[in-house]
Amino acid sequence: MFSSFKRPYMVRDVHHYCSPSVFLSLIKNKELWLTSLSQSNDLLEGTWMLRHWLEKFNSSDPKQRLRRRGAQLSVESILHHNVALGVCFSEESDLLSQWRGYAQDGSGFSVTFDKAKLQRFAADFDGGTPLALSKIAYGYKDLERTNDVVRLLHGAFGADADKYQEGKDGFGSMSLEFTPEKHRQQREAARSLFSVKNEAFAEEKEWRLFVFDSIDSIKSVEFRESRNVLSPFIRVRIPTDVVLGVTLGPTNRTPISMVEAALKVHNIDGWVARSNASYRNS
Repeated sequence: MFSSFKRPYMVRDVHHYCSPSVFLSLIKNKELWLTSLSQSNDLLEGTWMLRHWLEKFNSSDPKQRLRRRGAQLSVESILHHNVALGVCFSEESDLLSQWRGYAQDGSGFSVTFDKAKLQRFAADFDGGTPLALSKIAYGYKDLERTNDVVRLLHGAFGADADKYQEGKDGFGSMSLEFTPEKHRQQREAARSLFSVKNEAFAEEKEWRLFVFDSIDSIKSVEFRESRNVLSPFIRVRIPTDVVLGVTLGPTNRTPISMVEAALKVHNIDGWVARSNASYRNS
């Protein structure tokens, strides 16, 4: 049964902000697109946590400076051979910064998902690589989780950092030993870089559905043009019952009855509401 009344906000819900065209594609095809996180709007995606960890090495000490360089090269090697593909959600369904940044200047939609069902779906995902719904930590505001990632990175890459040597010509080299277990540990640590962001983004209260693996290991990878470069993505087909409802953006003038009709035509049962945000676009 469709309703024009706002569903009460519950912490078990997460919300995906999108443009009108992406919204129509989502409800028609029952798909989420997991796109390249390192090619997203946030230019520091995946790098803030790496920088934070590297700052733990004392750059004024020559030996520590070499260890820092070795640590950086080891992580960058893993990042070079793997991709992070994801789709982002927020705990907030009606947030101005999200409308501006991800919903075509407020003219798009915020689609509400049942978080528990989304987590179960991710756990059962058969895409050749693990898929998980992860809550994002925000730097110094979530210091305990940030420190956990520091320890994870040090455990995975610390030994390699000690092997970096620099010649008189200024060029360095490392002699590394790779085992399946070590590779798994390093890939998991590198994956964690995409679970922490600068605390300046804390307002987003982000959750992220993403994979981190080599392109060869992820099933059905496709490529699209994004900002004049080729970018990988995968289509993830979702069950209709994970969608709970839809909020129209503050500059979205679509009649609620039309959105209700669109959901019904595509066999999605959910509530429909309008944003309460006060918004002025240019």
